[in-house]
Amino acid sequence: MRLQKNKNNIRRKKNLINKNGNGSFGKYFIKSLYVFAALIIIFAAGYSGYKSYDYFFLNKKVFKLKKIEIIGKNITGKEKNKIIAQSGLFKNENLININLKKLSRLAASYRWVKNVTVYRKFPDAIVIVIKKRKIFAMIVYKNNLYYVSKTGYIIGKAGVRSGYGYPVITGLNTGDSGVYFKKLRKALSFLRISAHSILSGLTGEIHIEKDNGIALYTRKGLCIKFGIGGYKNKLKTLKKLFLEINAIHIKYKNYINLEYKNEAVIKVNKGSRVLPAGYKAEHINGAIFK
Repeated sequence: MRLQKNKNNIRRKKNLINKNGNGSFGKYFIKSLYVFAALIIIFAAGYSGYKSYDYFFLNKKVFKLKKIEIIGKNITGKEKNKIIAQSGLFKNENLININLKKLSRLAASYRWVKNVTVYRKFPDAIVIVIKKRKIFAMIVYKNNLYYVSKTGYIIGKAGVRSGYGYPVITGLNTGDSGVYFKKLRKALSFLRISAHSILSGLTGEIHIEKDNGIALYTRKGLCIKFGIGGYKNKLKTLKKLFLEINAIHIKYKNYINLEYKNEAVIKVNKGSRVLPAGYKAEHINGAIFK
């Protein structure tokens, strides 16, 4: 009976504790301690990681810049030095902190550079991969020669180092920049077409005439008037004309006119003759030119 009474008393005390909320508070307090402890651990780990990163990578500069490698075809030592100077990099700079996008823009500001790829080479180098612009022709501007690319990008002033063995484009002088570049594009387009024709490697000068026609001068001084438009067909006509000239040994002056559609006019010793472009493959009788 006494044992039963003691059990009943214990149950009453538990019920009183639960009613007063002391048990719930205890559980909540313990959980709060666990959460608080976990937050402290996370914070401590994060702070420790940050301090380690700051110590090893930023303050102590573990990855110090020692080398700048420039890779690309036909890049001279002088050009490499210019690219390095424009990149804004300096020795012992932190490799992690280098802004690669900014570095690419700075390297590309050198006019000879067409494309740039930049990447880090741990532990101590930056690699700059360069693709240079190719010289396609030269233009005359204020009595000076300048190199231009296929697209008309002005690369820089012509000099002995890169040579003068490129076609010169003349007749561009105008006060209107829009007209200037329109003429330049026309000349460059013709050069691209003629580069795959019988004139490949022979062109010395391309002149844009007042009527916007094209006159070409070979390296040997032959003047060929192409006029306006139809250049692919006119180049085919020129090829056929040269075949006939060589076959029958025509003696002619340094002048060929291809301005007329499907015709070629040359200045032979005794007057000019007109040769139709669509003539048959057999040779023309040389007697007609006597």
